[in-house]
Amino acid sequence: MRDNRPLRLLLAVLILHLWTGSAAAARLGIALIVPDSLNRRAVTRHAVTDTLQLLSRSFPDASVTLNQHRAEIQITLPELPLAAATGNTDRSYTWRSSRQGQRIMLHLTAKTPEAISAGLYGLLQEQLGIRFIHPRQTIIPRHRHWPLNSNLRFSAHPRFTHQGFHLHTLHPMELTEQLHDPTRPGAFEEVAAYLDWLARNGQNSFQFFLLRGVDRTAWIPHIRRIVAYGQSRGIRCGVEISLAMLQQQAFQAITLLRPIPSYERQVEETLAWLFQAPWDFISLESMLGEHLPLVSRLLPAAQRHLETLVTGQYQRPLLYATHVIRQEDGTQPVRRPLHPDSGILIHTVMCYSASEEKAPVYGNRNQRFMLDAAREERTRRETWYWPESSYWVGFDSSVPLLLLPYLDSRWDDISVMAQLGLQGHLTFSTGWEWGYWLVDWSIARWSWRYTENGIQRPDGPLSRLWDLFPDTALQQQWQQALALQNHYLKDKELMRLMAAATPFAELPAPFTLPFQPDPEIPLRRLLKKAGAQELAAVRTGPVADLEQYAAAMQTVTAYLTERVRQLHRHGRLAGTERALAEELITALQVTALRARHRSLTLQALMVKHRDADGGMTACNRLLTSAAQVRQQALLLVRRQEARYRYPLELLARKRPSLTAYQFGYLYPAATLFFWEREEQQVRTGRFDPLFMNLWDIRRTLGLESLLLR
Repeated sequence: MRDNRPLRLLLAVLILHLWTGSAAAARLGIALIVPDSLNRRAVTRHAVTDTLQLLSRSFPDASVTLNQHRAEIQITLPELPLAAATGNTDRSYTWRSSRQGQRIMLHLTAKTPEAISAGLYGLLQEQLGIRFIHPRQTIIPRHRHWPLNSNLRFSAHPRFTHQGFHLHTLHPMELTEQLHDPTRPGAFEEVAAYLDWLARNGQNSFQFFLLRGVDRTAWIPHIRRIVAYGQSRGIRCGVEISLAMLQQQAFQAITLLRPIPSYERQVEETLAWLFQAPWDFISLESMLGEHLPLVSRLLPAAQRHLETLVTGQYQRPLLYATHVIRQEDGTQPVRRPLHPDSGILIHTVMCYSASEEKAPVYGNRNQRFMLDAAREERTRRETWYWPESSYWVGFDSSVPLLLLPYLDSRWDDISVMAQLGLQGHLTFSTGWEWGYWLVDWSIARWSWRYTENGIQRPDGPLSRLWDLFPDTALQQQWQQALALQNHYLKDKELMRLMAAATPFAELPAPFTLPFQPDPEIPLRRLLKKAGAQELAAVRTGPVADLEQYAAAMQTVTAYLTERVRQLHRHGRLAGTERALAEELITALQVTALRARHRSLTLQALMVKHRDADGGMTACNRLLTSAAQVRQQALLLVRRQEARYRYPLELLARKRPSLTAYQFGYLYPAATLFFWEREEQQVRTGRFDPLFMNLWDIRRTLGLESLLLR
């Protein structure tokens, strides 16, 4: 019998060759068509290089090239003459897609390098589904085919001329040390990654608060490099300084009790040193500290001199920082700059909007007087809105709490401030873990208006969360979680109890100073002085509401958990998205346990008010239950810490810091410090700021800076 094996082997080789050859021929080609003029501009050069890398990761089976005119997908950028964009701040862009034979041609219309950069990242995120959620985490879908319609028209317009973020580096957050310490390994690279995140999300402004302990010699080359990189990404870089602020180790332009050389001369020396870096703008804090006098009232000439030099000699915008602490001396409730050419930052705090009727912050009923100030100032000077996306201290992530109402408030404010015509929106950010990356990422994307094929894209407080989890059942439960927090934590004002006490709130009258929403009845009064009627009102009011919130949120998180498992099991939710969902669910579970724990400690405090024997027995039983709830929450904290995107030692442990706090901003959360402190307060009956004190009062107050730099 004739042996046909060689023939069959040859046939198999030919078939394999033909199959692999056809597969190679069918390989998708994607080309970025970039005019030479754009390579000579740093902003577009960086964006093009980054886009090519991201496309290669999102289309791993495709050939992603530069200026390959035979590719099936051609993404063409416009020519920009070198002088064309001088003085032009337009960052709007439009993508148009059409088919030419077998090719799909995408053409970008944009008038400035910044608009081209925004357009490239808008295409990647808003159309191709690449999600720039965090400086250290990007979600990149794997595409096998080109997913966009061949007749797409997609346009984007920024809501503000200037939009970006202020990192509140008076607090020990993710990048505080990297911005101030050039000797820290990887410091520049980690800040550069954040600037990349800003550029990828269409932001063009960046600022942080300078600390007074910075090495004035070594720091200048470091920050000059950072500023130069930010500007090469199309980001205007600013720094906030104080005139003579005492608290939290803030950098000071003058030393208050050292009048020689003169304050004016000290201002000149400070600015000469500071402007060794090419800042795009400066912000000025004029308070001595929160609830302390304004330096402008003590030394108006020094402040006026600083404003005049920045806007005049250095030809840079100065933005005057406001605060929600009202001026109660018969003048305007919101302080103003002294120079007519200075701009202003209109501030609001915590998870409350500028327009809502109830916002019990810093002793105010609401923050509408800040909205009034925005209306007044926008016609007089450059006016930016400066809201918080987290507050820290003892309010949110340090407890820890994920407060979804930040999404509601910031979404509402963006709409209101854009309609008013404010020129800028600078988000005041204090950390990204415990889900607060979602707030910052949402704000960054809300700062743009998108139109697709002539129809404006709908948006809302949870729209970016829904981008990540496009499942109707999940979306309904996220909406329910937000509604629960709005109803109980804001409308019923449980934030007065969910937040931890600040040291000043525990001082005796008249030294008690309002910061966060405080309990309407001081806890020390519940222990000894409250009458039967007051105690009954607490039981049927806040205690009952805390229990109801805890039960309702536990139901929501249980459903979310099961639905996420189902979706993942059936291949409808990728592993990365599942991990993000579990991170957010864990944070919401902790808010439910926090409410339960607070209810138990309040009940324990109130029964201790009764006779010694029966009261103490019931009190101890309730405190034992509270400790068990705390242990449950600690397990969730450990689970969450494994998800932190920066080192645990930086974020959640004791460590040296140039700030007033010798630990990372999540150190209180790591041990549920505030929860345990509240249990011990009930046991000991101590409600003073020195009991189990977490804060370095000396460094926080900073009184030595009256004499020393």
